[in-house]
Amino acid sequence: METEKMITSEVGTLRLEVNDDGEYIMISADDATMFDRFAAGIRHIVELSDGTAKKVEEVEKQYEGQAGFDADMEKVAAIAGINVEFSKEAVRTVDSIFGEDTVKKVFRDTYNHIPDFLPSVNLITDFFEQVTPYMEKLFNRKLEAQEKASKARMDKYMLQDHRPPQRRK
Repeated sequence: METEKMITSEVGTLRLEVNDDGEYIMISADDATMFDRFAAGIRHIVELSDGTAKKVEEVEKQYEGQAGFDADMEKVAAIAGINVEFSKEAVRTVDSIFGEDTVKKVFRDTYNHIPDFLPSVNLITDFFEQVTPYMEKLFNRKLEAQEKASKARMDKYMLQDHRPPQRRK
């Protein structure tokens, strides 16, 4: 009896070490949803950031002209609350792109000392700025490999000689 075996190619992945403890995230250009998740995640973070800036402006206008410790504390608390909302949503977004607990891996040392740590807007932005070149490189390699594979596949089916077949003597 003959057995059949399906041959699959190795999945192209990128292993990014994200802290000094050796923890990493895996990114695969062969994951059909990765590019969409990454692009949608960045758009979502930008929209969140824009919305956060508008909310902060509204709070500042609300407290404009008010002086004193109580007014200052209320204003600071209101702005902090807006920033906390942004950070919680940004963490959910990063984890939805790169896998659960990605943010905890990236900031492992801080989480070890401050278990309730919540990264600020700047830290989330820095993370995206650091990971984006790797994503671009990975997806550019994927596109090049697809183009090469497509050409190789098509070459198998193209006539190698455009002359009509010759009769053998």
